[in-house]
Amino acid sequence: GTGKIGQILCNIILGFGAKLICYDVFQSEAVKKAGGTYMSQGEVFAQSDILFLMMPLLPATKHTINESMLPKLKKGVILINTSRGGLIDTKALLKGLRSGIISGVFFLKTYCGFWKHTKFVFFCHVSF
Repeated sequence: GTGKIGQILCNIILGFGAKLICYDVFQSEAVKKAGGTYMSQGEVFAQSDILFLMMPLLPATKHTINESMLPKLKKGVILINTSRGGLIDTKALLKGLRSGIISGVFFLKTYCGFWKHTKFVFFCHVSF
């Protein structure tokens, strides 16, 4: 998503010289002017080397990453979820990691029990 927080991340990513592709139901003119390109969700999934999930947890976004989406992801994608854990179906996440579709995951410490997995990195929630 390219809401307020997503726009800040977009500027950081562009600062590294990366190609920025985005999906959001509400496209930001500021992101477009900065150099971001909006695509369909499927196109973003298929082309992303690193996929950030930055969206609210709503009925429409629950399990955005699910078993039916795994074949649509670019093989080896790194998944970064800075939002709610419910955006990802846990069983699909493990399947994606085991198959190599997902090469690594970074997220807030909302996934109890995965701390033993070597492809996970946890970080603390720092909002105030």
